[in-house]
Amino acid sequence: MKKGPYGLTFARIRVPDIESSIDFYTYHAGLTLERRGDGYAQLRAAERCVSIELVVDTGREEAFTESICFDVESPEILEEIRGRVEAAGYPVRPLHERTAEICEGGFATVDPDGLVVELVLEFHEFAEAPSIELRPMDLVHPFLATPNYDASLTFYVDVLGFRVSDYIEQSTAFLRSEDRYHHSLAIRRDKTFYVAHFCFLMKSFDHVMRMRARAIYKGVPIASDLVNHSASHSLAFYMQDRAHGPRVELCDGHRTFTQEEHDVTHRPRRMRVDPRNIDVWRAAADDWGRF
Repeated sequence: MKKGPYGLTFARIRVPDIESSIDFYTYHAGLTLERRGDGYAQLRAAERCVSIELVVDTGREEAFTESICFDVESPEILEEIRGRVEAAGYPVRPLHERTAEICEGGFATVDPDGLVVELVLEFHEFAEAPSIELRPMDLVHPFLATPNYDASLTFYVDVLGFRVSDYIEQSTAFLRSEDRYHHSLAIRRDKTFYVAHFCFLMKSFDHVMRMRARAIYKGVPIASDLVNHSASHSLAFYMQDRAHGPRVELCDGHRTFTQEEHDVTHRPRRMRVDPRNIDVWRAAADDWGRF
């Protein structure tokens, strides 16, 4: 069985006001600022040395996600993925110079929408997670909206090696990688391409609610309030300020497959397009207004 990437390591986001964005990610997402450079800042959630890299782009009014990065378990798997990328006709490019500084090798490519995807070996870590208590445990997944849904599904599954956990009819696919989260990447069919959100796993539901209280206190828009996800079993809310990037999902309880489920027994469900297949707390099939 072919192997894919292990898990999401970080995202690079261009922002119009880096100081304001640093404040947003440290206070509202619980990240720790670890490195400042000329025109960029790196923040982390856990042991991995960066979860979000912010890049100054004063010509923008809204933030723009430039790239996402996944780590790979071994040189052999990296070369297998590289071979599939080349065989499928996608470009193989050098890593961004700052990505190359914090790993032991890898390459970059682009998906059908032009999003840069970096694949790296031995992503650098700290010996310990940040000492603050109220912080994410992990960066779990990006959610991509795309007009090239079928091509994107082929790219991420057949070329990069993700596996399908579940579908929502022909509109959404939840894809897992070797870290076995229910989804380390999700894609949905849309009229335009954009990164819809990034998901962070919190230590507990109490921590999710504390971050929700911070957002309400500071007046940060809650793009979608508390949901109970039918696919991943996580409890979450979403906040968004477009100056800082996509929606930020803070969740507790995201499902992790066993190795046997991941390798052998799990079969993707084909769920209907229904609010209750997004949030099991929804009242009825016409209950779209809260999303």
